Amino acid sequence: MIAFLAFFVGLLCISAPVIVVLGGCALAYALISGTVPVTTLIQTSFGGLATFPLLAVPLFVLAGNLMNEGGITGDLVNFARLLMGHIRGGLGHATILACAIFSAISGSAVATAVAIGVVMIPAMKRAGYDEEVAASITGSGACLGPIIPPSIPFIIYGVTANVSISALFIAGVVPGIMLASALIAYMYFVAARHDYPRDQKTPWKQIAIAGCRALPALLMPVLIIGGILSGMFTPTEASGITVVYAAVAGFFFYRRLNFRNLPKVLLRSGMESGMVMMLIAMSEPFAWIVAVDQIPQLLMGWISTLTSSPWFFLLLVNVLLLLIGIPMETAPALVIVTPVLAPIAAGMGIDPAHMGLVVCLNLVLGLITPPVGAVLFAICGVGNMSLERLSKAVWPPFCVCLLVLALVTYVPFLSTFLPKALLGH
Repeated sequence: MIAFLAFFVGLLCISAPVIVVLGGCALAYALISGTVPVTTLIQTSFGGLATFPLLAVPLFVLAGNLMNEGGITGDLVNFARLLMGHIRGGLGHATILACAIFSAISGSAVATAVAIGVVMIPAMKRAGYDEEVAASITGSGACLGPIIPPSIPFIIYGVTANVSISALFIAGVVPGIMLASALIAYMYFVAARHDYPRDQKTPWKQIAIAGCRALPALLMPVLIIGGILSGMFTPTEASGITVVYAAVAGFFFYRRLNFRNLPKVLLRSGMESGMVMMLIAMSEPFAWIVAVDQIPQLLMGWISTLTSSPWFFLLLVNVLLLLIGIPMETAPALVIVTPVLAPIAAGMGIDPAHMGLVVCLNLVLGLITPPVGAVLFAICGVGNMSLERLSKAVWPPFCVCLLVLALVTYVPFLSTFLPKALLGH
């Protein structure tokens, strides 16, 4: 076990790719111990990928890219702006609302940041918003992506920890709404303080027309969640139905998706999915060795010497994951920490869906944690802004997100009552 951990820490210290870290640790363990055939590692990797729920990852990625290429972003932003533009700070509110809706399609924070940021950041700057406020609220709103279902991090956590993906999806609904509401309240306070302008109130007829244009996008989350709750299909089957729905909407409703841009969409989706699937494949032998060496049990014994309180354990998890999320992206961090944390949480009686939500929300916030983070880099690119300025500007909305994280962590009812009421677990 010492050699295994030494290789793990050593490869991380030399900034090796996470795929190499996971696979290299397992291979070094097998060669040094002499008790684990290399063929076992290969079989474990392929066995981990040969699970039906994992099929949802490439399908949801493809659905998000189809809708984005099909022209959904412009109609979503227009509808959100007409609906909320007359409120103080309305463009900021519209940005958060557009992020929330787009999140329920793409399930990716970075994709949401790019798709919404490229439209809304220039619009807010032209309207007189401070550049730092426009960029920071867009980046914070993009973090709704992996919390509002469907969520690729939830799928990865569910498969790795053997937790119901349906329960995780439903558990994310209330925290996602809470996070969006908290950011809207923050935006209203900032807008009132700086006296940002507001649009003229739009007639309801014009809002209704814009809503009809955005209707295919607005119906997609309803289709996914409604189908899962009604028992018509599983989350994996929902991903396939979502792909068909996105293709039909892009080809026949928006009419911006065609056979010329379809290969580009398929290639982009394949590359994004391939990276996630390779991470999961390499995490399987890593997780197997962690289980065989009883690392969770050892950590559990160490933690029990510190405290037997699940509340203090959750505090340690929050601090640890916020630190891990700074240098590491969500998917690789999930495949590393889940095999260790999930068994400990189960042993302490923490609800599996609640623990999954806490882990995913922590790591998602790492995407906007200064001084690094994938969403920060994406916003700097689309907003033509320096990382130093954005890192300073993002702290206030980041603290608002931390407040929501604290509520979700220590009020489990917020994430568990819907799965128990609707799914019975």
